[in-house]
Amino acid sequence: MYSQYISVLIFIFSSLLSNCNVNSQRLKESMYENIDGSYACFRRLNGTHQFGCTSARSGNVGVVHIIENQSDVDWLVKDALAPPYVAVVQPAMFSKSLLLSLQTSEKVNGVAVINNGFVERPESFTHEDSCPNRYSGLSLRLGQTCGIQEQSVWNPSGTSILLMDWKFPIFYVTDQSQIDHLYNCYRKHNVVTHPADQLDRALCALELRSHMFASGNSKKCIQRNSYKTLFSQMSFCDPLGGRNVWQTLLPRSTKKEFSLRTEKQMDSNGSIAVLAARMDSNSMFDGLVPASVGAVTSIVTLIATAELLQKMISQSDSYENNVLFLLLSGESYDYIGSSRIVYDMKQGIFPVIPDPSVAQPPPIGLHHIGPFIELSQLSRPKPGESLHVHRLNASTETNKLISNLQRYGKHWDILFKDLPPSKNLPPASLQTFLAEKPDIPGIILTEHPMQYTNRYYHSVFDDINNLNFKYANGSQVPDDSIQSFLTNLTNTLANSLFEHVSGKPYPGAALADPALVDELLYCYLEQSNCSLFQSAGNSISPAKPLSYYVGVSHVPTPVPVLSGSALALLTGSPTSYNETYCHNNVSTDQVYQYIWASSKWNDSASPKVCLQTTMNFSAAVSPAFVIEGYDMTSGQYSTWTESVWPELTAKLFIKPSFRQEVMTLSLGITVLVLSFAGVLFIKVRKEILFSPGASTEDERAPLIATQAVGQVLC
Repeated sequence: MYSQYISVLIFIFSSLLSNCNVNSQRLKESMYENIDGSYACFRRLNGTHQFGCTSARSGNVGVVHIIENQSDVDWLVKDALAPPYVAVVQPAMFSKSLLLSLQTSEKVNGVAVINNGFVERPESFTHEDSCPNRYSGLSLRLGQTCGIQEQSVWNPSGTSILLMDWKFPIFYVTDQSQIDHLYNCYRKHNVVTHPADQLDRALCALELRSHMFASGNSKKCIQRNSYKTLFSQMSFCDPLGGRNVWQTLLPRSTKKEFSLRTEKQMDSNGSIAVLAARMDSNSMFDGLVPASVGAVTSIVTLIATAELLQKMISQSDSYENNVLFLLLSGESYDYIGSSRIVYDMKQGIFPVIPDPSVAQPPPIGLHHIGPFIELSQLSRPKPGESLHVHRLNASTETNKLISNLQRYGKHWDILFKDLPPSKNLPPASLQTFLAEKPDIPGIILTEHPMQYTNRYYHSVFDDINNLNFKYANGSQVPDDSIQSFLTNLTNTLANSLFEHVSGKPYPGAALADPALVDELLYCYLEQSNCSLFQSAGNSISPAKPLSYYVGVSHVPTPVPVLSGSALALLTGSPTSYNETYCHNNVSTDQVYQYIWASSKWNDSASPKVCLQTTMNFSAAVSPAFVIEGYDMTSGQYSTWTESVWPELTAKLFIKPSFRQEVMTLSLGITVLVLSFAGVLFIKVRKEILFSPGASTEDERAPLIATQAVGQVLC
C-alpha cells in the first residue's frame, strides 16, 4: 500500500509541474513582444583592449524613455525616479557625448536607436576613429601617419564610438510597425506630469539581451578558448577574417612549361601591375554594415575593369607583363587581408605553397609588383572637380602611371589631381605593401583630397542613398549618374593598364559596358539575388542588400564568394567540360579554377557552361593567428577578434509598478513560508497520513495534501 501512495504522489507532482511549465510558457509569450528588425551592438577585442557592448547574461531591462531633445536627456539624468531606463533616441541625437552622459548617470540600462528610413539624415554619422587604422600600415615604419590636429585627420567627423567599451547594450531598430508600437506604449504608460508618478503605475519597458562571452583582450580570450571541460570545449571569441579574391589578367605559366614568358616573369622586377580594392566596411550593429562609397564603388570598378581588359587583350599575343586584381577582406581592422598577402609574399607562399609535384605558377614576391593602383571611396565628383591621386614617393614609375591616367582621363571627362608626395596617406591597403617595400610605385585614387567627404564613413548611413544610385534596369544610363562616372573611370583604368601590359596604346574599340556597371551596383547595393550573381552559379535566397562586415575566419561571408564568382563569370573562358567534370584537380593543376555558370549574365535563357578562370581565393586571416607564440601587444599585425554570443533579442513588455513589485515579492515570500510549513506538517504526520491501515478518508488525505502543495508551487 505504501508503494502505491508513492506512485500516486510521483504522478500527481509530475502532472502539476507539467501544467506549471506549459502555463508559465504561455504567460511569458503573452507578456513579451519581440522587436523585429532590430540589430545589436556587439563586442570586439584586440591585443590590448575590448570594445563594443554587452548585456547581463539574462538581459538588461529598463523603462522606456524617448529622447528627442536635450531637455529629455536632462530629465532622465537628473529627475527620473524609476530606474533603470532604456533610452530611445533617433540618429540625430545619437552621439558620443549623449552615451557618456547616460553611462555616467548609472540610471540607464541600455539604448535603442530608431530609424524607419524616413527620418532626416544627420549631417554626419561616423563612429570610426578620426584616423582609421592609425597604428598600422605605414605608421609601423614612419611613425604616426595621421596628424593629431583636427585639420590633418582623415575622418574629422569621427566620434570613435566604435572604439569604446560600453557597459550597456545598444540596439538599432528599423521596423516601422515596431517603432510605432514603441511610441504608443511609451505615450500610454510612461508619460507623467511628475517623475514620482512613475512609481505608482505600470510602465512600458524593454528587455535587451546581447550578452557577450568574451572579455579583456584577444590574448586572454584565445587562451580561454583552449580550456576544455569534460564534455566540450567552450569558445569565447574568434579571429576576424575571411578570404581575399585574386585574379591575374593572363594565366601565369607553370615552372614545368619553361616558356620564354615564364623566365621573364620569374626574373623581371615590377612586371605585375596591381589593381586593388577593399571588400569590407564597419558599423556598430551586427548584420547592418552597408558600404556604398566605402567599398562598393571600388569593387564594381575593379570587376568592370577586369572584364574590359579581358576583351582588350589578345590571348594569341605574348606579353611580358601582367595584372593582378586584388579584392581584400578585413582592411577596416588594421589591414587583415593585405597584411596576410604581404606576409605570404615574404614567405614565398603566395598565391600557393610551392610544391614541385604539382603544376603551379611560381610564387609572386614583393619585387614582382610594379604599378600599384588602389581604388578607395569613389563617388562622382561635382562638375569641374577631380579625383585625387595620393602617393608616398615621387618616382619615374609613378609619374608615368599618373601621366597615363591623366591622358586617358581627359578623353573620358575624368580629371586626376596629383597631390604632393606625403607619408600622410589616407587609410588604404597600399600602406601595408609600402611598409615592407617603400619603393613600390603605388597610388591611391580617392574622391577626397585631405579629408573624407563621406560623412557616413563606417556607419549604417553609407547606404544606397549616400550614393544617389538609381537602377536603370536595361534603360539608358544618364550621363550625370554614378554608373556613367564609374564606366568612364573603367575605360581610363583599362587603357592605362593595357599600356603597362603591352607597352603601347590600345588600338581596338572595346569599351566598358554601362549596363554591366548598372547591374553590378544593383547587385551590391539593393538585391543580392540579382540575375548576374545567379548567373555565376550562386544560390541566394534573401532579397536584401549585402552586409560588408568581414566576419570571423571560419564562417564564409557572401561578399568574397559573390565577388569572386562575378569575376570568374565575366572573365572566364568556356570549356567543353560537362557539370560532372567542371572542377579543378588541385593535385595536378593549380593554375585555373572551373565554375559551372551561364555563358551570358544578361540572358536568362543562356545555356550553362564550364568556365575556366584564373580567379581564386586566399586566406585573409591575420599572421598574428598563424605565427606561433606571436606577441599580441607588439602591434605588427592585426589582432582583432569577435566575441561569441548566445542570442541577440529585444523585447517589449509592461513592467509592474514599484508598489506592485513589492506586493508580489511579499506574496512570494508568504507562499514560500506556507509551502515549507505544509511540507513540515506532512513530514511530521507522515505515520498517520501514509499509514498502510488508514481508512478511506485517510487514504485520500495525502492526495488532497499533495494537490494543495502542487497548487502552491504553481
